[in-house]
Amino acid sequence: MSLDSQLIHMCVIENPTVGSTNAYNNAVPAYALPLENVRCRLIEDQELVKTDEVSEGYVKSVYKLMVLGNVDLQEKAKISSVTLEDGTVISDKFEVASLLVRRGRQAHHKTATLERIS
Repeated sequence: MSLDSQLIHMCVIENPTVGSTNAYNNAVPAYALPLENVRCRLIEDQELVKTDEVSEGYVKSVYKLMVLGNVDLQEKAKISSVTLEDGTVISDKFEVASLLVRRGRQAHHKTATLERIS
């Protein structure tokens, strides 16, 4: 089965770039022009429900994203407007937590671990 048949979703990728500083000399996050209509595959990897005596429970979801090897994808990039194969759009924003390293001459795809921004 080819990789092309696996990339059934479309997404928008905004890679981080060097920004300016504010009045307190703190870095202001900045992003390059978005890459639109990038073929990808969003996979929900795991979902954890955390509760304890002190705080209210919350759900932490971990996702993986696959893109072609020639797509510019960096850590801390923002992923948005994921369009699923049936046409529904996930309006949540995700942030690339880490890139999984692929070694070898045939690096035909990249895989990233995502965190949901809410």
